[in-house]
Amino acid sequence: AEKQIEIILDQEIKLFTKGVSLVIEEEKKLDRVTHLIMTASGKSHESIPSHDEQYPVEIRFRYGTCDTCGMMRGGYYESILQIRAADREISDDEKKVFTTKVTDMTVAKYKSDDRAFVTMIDDNKYGIDYYIGSEQLAKDIADEFESQYIAERKENYKLVGEDKTGKKKYRTTILLRLPRFSIGDFIFVNEQPSQVLAMGHNNLTYYNLIRRERSTINPKNVRWRTIEFLASLTERREFMVVTHVFGQPVQIMDSKNFDVTEVEASVFDSEIASGVKIHGLLIEEQLYILPDQTIIDVIKN
Repeated sequence: AEKQIEIILDQEIKLFTKGVSLVIEEEKKLDRVTHLIMTASGKSHESIPSHDEQYPVEIRFRYGTCDTCGMMRGGYYESILQIRAADREISDDEKKVFTTKVTDMTVAKYKSDDRAFVTMIDDNKYGIDYYIGSEQLAKDIADEFESQYIAERKENYKLVGEDKTGKKKYRTTILLRLPRFSIGDFIFVNEQPSQVLAMGHNNLTYYNLIRRERSTINPKNVRWRTIEFLASLTERREFMVVTHVFGQPVQIMDSKNFDVTEVEASVFDSEIASGVKIHGLLIEEQLYILPDQTIIDVIKN
């Protein structure tokens, strides 16, 4: 109410003479009426000495609900955005990221779209659903997630009635199905073990653990069809370099069971030294040394 009073007074009070100051004091406040005393100090004319003048001001409030708030309270929505994942559950961390992005995009759209609001968020065993007031906003959010996570997308429309002009009204359901893998997980590409390094703009960047090189592909690439899930990031193992002598295999020790293994120095992408921690993945008794995991750890944490 105080902010509303401030806005009203700013719009209604006009000063026609310079050097006049105003002091506004609250005299009485009721549920729908506020009484103020406005004191003006200064000169109303050069020939008149400086003096004070007081005026009583009465402000009456009439409470109502705007159309947007009415739709929100009534549970109005034009679209449902459903997010699922292939052969896995969506993690709580992923849901938090999704909800933050939905919130940010909704706030950014609100000034230009009076239906840019989220009526309900349904966190269920299948994934997470967002009930969105604006169909266009729902499609914009879906575009963002589809590109970022390289998700499969399906849309369907359901007739829900007609507007005042007789035009048919439809409700849209947008289903996004995320791939089984996410950043840091391990996949086969052309039957070769690889680690997912980045996803975004409809591109997937991975590191081939055999060829020791990075590659980027998208769903239009022929190699995309060869992708198979291998293992989650939790299968990654931590090792510590025990000894490193030039021209000889490098000895590394498993940080969990303390087993010592020898690997060729050529599999490391950067210089190594005793005491350095590295990571690897064990596949059918074959150990693959992983690239630097700093960025992946930052993203996951």
